[in-house]
Amino acid sequence: MRYAGLAFQMMTTLGLGVFAGYKLDQKMGWRFPLFLIIFSLLALAILLWQIIKDTRR
Repeated sequence: MRYAGLAFQMMTTLGLGVFAGYKLDQKMGWRFPLFLIIFSLLALAILLWQIIKDTRR
């Protein structure tokens, strides 16, 4: 029961990272999706840190 919301939290965090990166790439007008990649990887790093922190308890 403790980890019931973990999947939703993961989808939300990754979704927000991808969305923010996509919108920023559109605003900058670049062909290469640099911010999409950066924000996606940053969201994944935050998720992994959160999972490790939660499962250590």
